[in-house]
Amino acid sequence: MIGDSLMIRDKKCFFPLLFLVLLGGIEASFAIEATVIDRFGNQHNVRELTYQGRQELEVYIGGQRRLMSLLLIDRLRFEGESRDERQEVSFSMRSGKAVSGYMFSGGNSMPHQDAVGGGGSGRRFVGVTSLGPFFILLSDVREIVFDQDSKSVVSQEIVITATIITAEGKTYKVSDLRFRGKQRLDFFRGRKKRFIPLDKVKRIDFDDSGASEEYRPITAIYRSGRTVMGTVDASTVRLAGETDRSYRDRVQGALTGEMASGSFSIGMHLVKQIRFEEEGLNSQLKPRK
Repeated sequence: MIGDSLMIRDKKCFFPLLFLVLLGGIEASFAIEATVIDRFGNQHNVRELTYQGRQELEVYIGGQRRLMSLLLIDRLRFEGESRDERQEVSFSMRSGKAVSGYMFSGGNSMPHQDAVGGGGSGRRFVGVTSLGPFFILLSDVREIVFDQDSKSVVSQEIVITATIITAEGKTYKVSDLRFRGKQRLDFFRGRKKRFIPLDKVKRIDFDDSGASEEYRPITAIYRSGRTVMGTVDASTVRLAGETDRSYRDRVQGALTGEMASGSFSIGMHLVKQIRFEEEGLNSQLKPRK
């Protein structure tokens, strides 16, 4: 069980384990066990549970795309009917927080360009039961109860706070900043795709070449003093077959977060600089009582 893998069994294993968890944050991979309840009330005890082959969900909260780690969740429940393309879902988080949003079942919509598990239709949960390999379509799930040990360490998602300065000189202070639902910025160095963890950088500067550029040069300065250069996708061209929602998410909602006045989103083609606040980061680990 995931709880067993995180429990402190002796002093010798504690510090190496703590280092690995701190290094990888919530992206560290542990086998997840859960009880999956389908819409007929049947219960399935599943181990090595994943969604589209990954340990994170693609969720829309407040209309903004988010990637949510399964390691943060105690239970989730889908409402509505299985035929609904937009599946309303509520979460009980391990931290005690309640969150609600929606997910797309994948049957009738064009997926986001960074869709979890790729763009295939029919999103599903996959794992193993005592009878062998197991999978179930998202639309057939009613509830999932995760088998989290009450004494295990609770992974806490980092909340990133930053000041965004636009090319026009406007300034926005944003919390829970994300790039296309993730807490990392994807960029290119030549033809190779790389990423920058947003909790590790002090500042990202965007080139002044103009909003018409498909790829914008950036310079990222890490808190350690390291400097990284590359380019980011800032295209505003509509792709063939792209729906209004997908276009809005990709172009107008590349960077999202929360402000005191409400939700925030902006396109990469409009950003001049991002200044990150170190004091805006929450701790990653919290012992469960």
